[in-house]
Amino acid sequence: MKPEEQLHIVKKVVSEYFDKYGEETLPAYLRITEKEHIIYIGASVLCTKWEVGYPGGDFVKAIVDNDLSAAFSRADNINQHCIKFYLMLMYNVGAPTALFQ
Repeated sequence: MKPEEQLHIVKKVVSEYFDKYGEETLPAYLRITEKEHIIYIGASVLCTKWEVGYPGGDFVKAIVDNDLSAAFSRADNINQHCIKFYLMLMYNVGAPTALFQ
């Protein structure tokens, strides 16, 4: 499967998780104004964890490596408020079998 197809599948998974758990973990203004950014970074976190598609950048690698101090030091002003969401996503969502077909 092509990396673009894998990313599309993972973004759908993250979007569904966002819709289900975003309200309890993210500030309201970010859920409204930054949804696409949060879904993109969340997809990058899962792709990096599952080793599909392209690996994420330094912030994403810090999240996946469970390096809290590096994650906060590398987070932009949006991601500073999303670390809990990304960690919950990473630890509570399993890889869909469609990614590996």
